[in-house]
Amino acid sequence: MNGFDSNKIKSSIVNKLLDTLQENLVAIILAGSFPDSFKEEWSDIDLLIVVRKLDFDTKLKLARVIAESENNTRLHHGINVIAEEEFLIPKFPEILLEGKTLQAFIDLKKHLERIIYLDKTIDLEKVYSPNVDTLKQYSLSNIGMFLKRNRRALTTTLYTDENKKELLKREIRASLIITKLAVQYFTGNPQSKYQDVLNQAKLIFPDFNFEVIEDNFRIIEKWQELDDDKEILEIFRRVDEYIEKFTRYVFEKSQSN
Repeated sequence: MNGFDSNKIKSSIVNKLLDTLQENLVAIILAGSFPDSFKEEWSDIDLLIVVRKLDFDTKLKLARVIAESENNTRLHHGINVIAEEEFLIPKFPEILLEGKTLQAFIDLKKHLERIIYLDKTIDLEKVYSPNVDTLKQYSLSNIGMFLKRNRRALTTTLYTDENKKELLKREIRASLIITKLAVQYFTGNPQSKYQDVLNQAKLIFPDFNFEVIEDNFRIIEKWQELDDDKEILEIFRRVDEYIEKFTRYVFEKSQSN
């Protein structure tokens, strides 16, 4: 697929999944930041796919469709799959649903347009919607998860010329997501576009410096031009320091609330 046309990509995914799963397909929900927060080289496709019967054959079929779509679009696909009953009345959602899946349910409160396919038999009023307590618990726990993931990545993955920009991209994403989750926790409301998140963060946390996040937006805009080793390493240090400091700040602030 040439160029970056998000509508064509979404339409292609829906058609392929319908052709493959037919009446087993219940819903496809767009998750994550695609396509409104990042440039093309920063975009991936996060999808929550809901099926009636989540058996072995269905999983294999999904794997084939996603592999084909990734090959055609040259974009990574982050896929979470749940059964219809989990879409409507999940048991222990904070435990059994992955973070991106729970965030997709949270985002649906504000962004019904994220549903790119919904079977006509499904009543949206009956779809699971996390309450404020669940939203806050999830947001805070995932800040901790991203901190641990960041530490693990930087201490177990060898930093090389071949992977340094991919590692930096992950770290910048983590810093943005942590900021979003913090705003989501303290407001009790779903958050979407990262520039809006930054504006809210400055209001909620006036005593914290968000220059690193502001710099991240500029880095993303000039990503293709970024090739100086010293500059990349310095960005790494600043972003890593932000993740460590902001996470500690958020947890301290949450305890005083």
